Amino acid sequence: MQEVTKQEQPRWNGILVEVFSTFISFCTRHQLRYFCAGGTAIGAVRHQGMIPWDDDIDVCMPRPDYERFRKLWHEQPVEDYELIGPESDDAYPLPSLKLCNAHTTLVEFAEIPCLTGLYIDIFPVDGAPDDDAEALQLLRRYQRLKNRLSAISHRYSFPKYMGLLAQPQQWGQFCYKMIGFLWRKGYRQRLLKQMSAISSSYAFDHGERVVVYAGSYGARELFPKSWVETQVMGTFEGLQVALPQCTDAYLRHYFGDYMQLPPEAERVAKHAKAYFNLNERKSFAEVKHQIK
Repeated sequence: MQEVTKQEQPRWNGILVEVFSTFISFCTRHQLRYFCAGGTAIGAVRHQGMIPWDDDIDVCMPRPDYERFRKLWHEQPVEDYELIGPESDDAYPLPSLKLCNAHTTLVEFAEIPCLTGLYIDIFPVDGAPDDDAEALQLLRRYQRLKNRLSAISHRYSFPKYMGLLAQPQQWGQFCYKMIGFLWRKGYRQRLLKQMSAISSSYAFDHGERVVVYAGSYGARELFPKSWVETQVMGTFEGLQVALPQCTDAYLRHYFGDYMQLPPEAERVAKHAKAYFNLNERKSFAEVKHQIK
């Protein structure tokens, strides 16, 4: 993997903040709701900017605003930036969107040939059923499908696929990867259709609870809509940014005592970087032999 050096970190962070600023301006111009999510929300509250060891920016949007954002961006794209998602690239391993700087290059995983620029993640927030059992069932079903989408996005050599058979705990992944290897496009479209059916089961305005299906925090992705339905303003690297109305309740739900710094050993960047270039956009063909 390629590491961001201390000398490169300010440039890396600066590019992310520029992407975020462009996103905020676009949302403001079109009156679209969003809010800082996860570590980005912690950063705004605790550091008034990026967590010092963090390497990404995450935002959420209510589903109606998310879909309108996607439509408006394709109609009115902003120069020097690009919006990518599962329909953009057959190797894209996620069901959510990324807004990218178009003049940088990033490949996160050596075995997923998906090339982007430095980006912010954009996650939709959907309505959820009031019944706990049904809500958890839908969330778990969606996340199983999301894991399969990631699995079939890998491009292993055939010997490596077969090597998974030597690891019984990997047999499930072997099945998904082999399906992807043999029938990738059709199976991918089927997965995306199934995920869309789940996420559209309940409208954002349906009830009192919402869910971030594409998130990574399990059952914590379910929470009261009142926490995020409206927003309050905070500061992030000099930008005025939207936070959940009930920021404290939201962050405690996800992280517990979020004002307490984690142990020093855990203060590390969490995203993989198989290859990056902060100065220009290259094609995958140009960088594939440099991927680590």
